[in-house]
Amino acid sequence: MKSLALLVMACATCVGQDSSVPQGCPLKIAVAGTNVPFNNGERIVVWFENQSGKTVSRAHFDLALIDAANQWHASRRSYRVQSAVKPFQAGLMMEPSADEARQLGNGKGIRGLNVSIRDVIFDDGTEWHSGDSTACSRAFMNANYQHDMRIWNAALRSNWNRRHPDDPMPEPALAAWLLPQMEGWQ
Repeated sequence: MKSLALLVMACATCVGQDSSVPQGCPLKIAVAGTNVPFNNGERIVVWFENQSGKTVSRAHFDLALIDAANQWHASRRSYRVQSAVKPFQAGLMMEPSADEARQLGNGKGIRGLNVSIRDVIFDDGTEWHSGDSTACSRAFMNANYQHDMRIWNAALRSNWNRRHPDDPMPEPALAAWLLPQMEGWQ
């Protein structure tokens, strides 16, 4: 009788959970940098992948800037991306870095950043919230931005070619972001 009661309690707990919301991190932070140069100034850039299987309508990130002494400083504000990102596709958060650069003097002391996913809202209205800020976070160094982009781009191309052997990868490809003359790079 005790085991039956435990089984009923366990099943009731399972019924109460929303299994449509991913239990792990629905997004993967792929590449990020704080000093990506564009014609209108340096930008904070965060590329992420939707790993959930549902379309993301909004993502909310917390950033910590990493200085020359490897000290972490919370960003002046949190960052949101309000844009539809389909399942297994990439999204982009891009903001001017001037305000954050002023926080650490002139910005030249910023060596990198740590990106944490705070919450995600899906187009079906369901939400995912990070219970632990370290579980869905990743640190990046600015000096590695182009290298990280090349590695990620190669992985995306390989994955695309494996899934779509007869179709070319849709443009614009991420490789365009690596060419200084493209997309406003200086």
